[in-house]
Order: sequence, then structure tokens, then C-alpha cells
Amino acid sequence: DYVPAPPATGSVPKQEKGARPTRPLRYAPFVDGAADTATGKYRLTFSGGAAAGAQFLVTSANRTDGPWTYTTEAGKSLADSWNTAYSKAVTDLTVHGPNGFLRTFRAAGKVAGPEVTARHVAAGGGLELTFANGGSATVRLTVRSAAGYAGGVQTFEVRAGATVKHVLDLRGSRNWYDFTVVSDVDATFLRRFAGHVETGVAGTSDPGLVTG
Repeated sequence: DYVPAPPATGSVPKQEKGARPTRPLRYAPFVDGAADTATGKYRLTFSGGAAAGAQFLVTSANRTDGPWTYTTEAGKSLADSWNTAYSKAVTDLTVHGPNGFLRTFRAAGKVAGPEVTARHVAAGGGLELTFANGGSATVRLTVRSAAGYAGGVQTFEVRAGATVKHVLDLRGSRNWYDFTVVSDVDATFLRRFAGHVETGVAGTSDPGLVTG
């Protein structure tokens, strides 16, 4: 097993440079968003996955009545809704979960449009994305990975009423991911996804962590 070198006497310990081994975890969390255009409410559904419960913290960039905390049991989910009447008809919510998990949901609250969901794929360590278009016209959704993460920049065309699926290959960033999704027809629309896909075996630390 890896044993870190002890710090010199009288010095403050510093993070060593480079990636470090990580133990396998049981999390396979997901948070799905869905807009109700009739009421202007935005609904989030939380789950830690089949094998582990999880705690989630929700913050908002345009509300002052948060944050909100939710805890799910293994194999179960729960949901809550936010009324955009209190945030100038714009949803702007960020969800923080276990092991670097993060989701951001930003869009106009009463406009039918696209949505993106993500599922961890333990076999192979990929991330399955589903792009859905609830609007009346074709949209182009651009996925852009942060520096240091696999995925690059990819654009997907989704017709009105249609869904498109795509699996991101994360092997280039050791099954870690951090990317945004934007729309060509709505400058407000933003989804951000970050986290780690557990495969049941030991891995390495997040390449986005600053060390040294």
C-alpha cells in the first residue's frame, strides 16, 4: 500500500505532486432536472445509486433562501421543486454530492427546451448522456470538457421532440469528468457535470486537483 513520506520536523505538510491511488467506492449518483413550463417550477430528482446512499447540497446563484440538503437511501430516490417566480423566471441551481460529484442546472423557467441527463457506466467507466429536446425547433447542444479531462468538444443536433444518446469515453482522464453543455438557441441554458465513474477497482485521484 502507498505510504506518504513523513513531513520534516517543524514543517507544515504539503500535498505531494502528481496523482495518488484511490480506493473503489460504491457511489453511482445521479441528479436529474425537469422543467414544468406550465407552473415555472423546476424539479430535481436525487439518487446515490443502487449500492450506496448519498447526501446532496443544493445552492442557488439567484436565490437567498438556500442552501438545501437532501439524503437518499441506497437504491432509492427523492425529489424537490423550486418555483422560478422567486428567481426572475430563471433556474440557477448547483448540486454538490460525494467524491467530487457536481451538477449545475441553469435555464429560463417557462420556456420549453432541451434537457440533459447523465448515468455512470461501471462497465468501462464511461458516462452515458441523454439529450432531450422539449422545444418546437431543432437545437444544437455543445459539450465542452474542462482542461485536463477527456471528451474535448462535441456538438449534437437534437430535433424537436427527439432524444439523442451518447457515451463519453473517460479513459483519458481516469474516469473523472468535468464538462458543460450549452445550447445554440438559448444563451441562458447551461448544464455542468463533474464527478468520477466508479468501476469497482482502485483508481487515481482527480486530474483537476492542484497539487504541489
